[in-house]
Amino acid sequence: MTRFRNFAAPLLAVGFAAALVFPHPVGAVASSGTVIIPADRIVEEDLFAGAARVIVEGTIRGDLTVTTRELIVNGTVEGDVNGIAWTVRIGGDVAGSVRAVAWQVDVTGSVGDDVLSVARSVEVDGTVGRDVLLAAISARNSGAVGGEIRGDLLWGLYVDGTVAEDIDVGVHRLTITESASVGSAVSWRQGLIGQNVRGWTARTDISPDADLGLVTEVRPIPADLSYRALRALFNVLRFVGVVFLGVVLIAAFPRPTGRATDRAWLRPATSFLVGLGLFVGVPVAVVLSLFTIILAPLGLLALGFWAFGLFVGAVPPLIALGRRARRRPSSMMGAFVVAAIGWRLLRLIPLAGFAIYLVVTMWGMGAWATALWEAWRDRGDAEPVLARAALPEPGPRLELLGLAVPGSNPPPADPPPPEEPAG
Repeated sequence: MTRFRNFAAPLLAVGFAAALVFPHPVGAVASSGTVIIPADRIVEEDLFAGAARVIVEGTIRGDLTVTTRELIVNGTVEGDVNGIAWTVRIGGDVAGSVRAVAWQVDVTGSVGDDVLSVARSVEVDGTVGRDVLLAAISARNSGAVGGEIRGDLLWGLYVDGTVAEDIDVGVHRLTITESASVGSAVSWRQGLIGQNVRGWTARTDISPDADLGLVTEVRPIPADLSYRALRALFNVLRFVGVVFLGVVLIAAFPRPTGRATDRAWLRPATSFLVGLGLFVGVPVAVVLSLFTIILAPLGLLALGFWAFGLFVGAVPPLIALGRRARRRPSSMMGAFVVAAIGWRLLRLIPLAGFAIYLVVTMWGMGAWATALWEAWRDRGDAEPVLARAALPEPGPRLELLGLAVPGSNPPPADPPPPEEPAG
């Protein structure tokens, strides 16, 4: 059971992908700016929709599968709802399950089976017949869940409704009010941040007046010596890989690296703000681009550069800091290696080490972006210098078949002007 909890989020993603890859082969397909099923309309089969907005006011006697920015279900879906969307709002009745990858998922109506969601925020104000399985930043249950609430949340879970069975979540903060009711046990554990960041501990705010069963904190099983040694070896190899990539980058592209280093040192605030924008903005832009056909390949390419920037983004500021830390001048490669070792040792500090890691990475990403932008902007300012071949001096003209042919000696100079007679 413990291993299953650790793989809850990947299983949710795989399950959702399987739901999209293996739908029923027969169904209606709709593609438009906005797809609306009016209140008096009944769709007798599955519906596949790709649009900016999908609004269901009528009845779908099958499954609904969508790719959209906003999905609103105020009518009835007698099958399942599968979707990739920015927001998903279930205000009507869904007889099956709701499986969604979205930024926001709100359930104010009723869902007959499960709610499986990978989202930033999930709120249940209506009723869910079975389980709520989550991989999200935060979640709230103010309605009624007929089964369990399970999953991992980056931040917290707020419960002031009813849960018929268990609550089993990994969180940073768990809040259960006096109006909450849980039929069985409440089990919570450290979330993803608490498991990977030193000094980050989960907190609970559980009201003693809540109708709860057994409340337990699930602590990780202490690792044996071989596991800890393997984890330490992995951390060392990861650090060596980052240093290797930095050394290769300096050796292969010394001029761009030097320019990015200058920007990191001379304009630290600008570089950090640009890096912060890239660190946060690129993933959001990639998610939005996936809703379009034309921009989706560019979004995936940008995501690849963004992921690569997480590894080599810290190179320019580390070179700059390494040069200033040493009293005598040093090469970029030597300064980078020295500063990288100190940077890795700072990671051992609880919380502060992780914060320093993020700050330096974003600082460097901004320095790279600023340097590349300035290089692209200034590429047409400098005049190209062309290497001119040495041309022979023009010589006397030789008559050859009536044609003038250049020789090897210079032509005779013009005669001097005649002198004026003396007065």
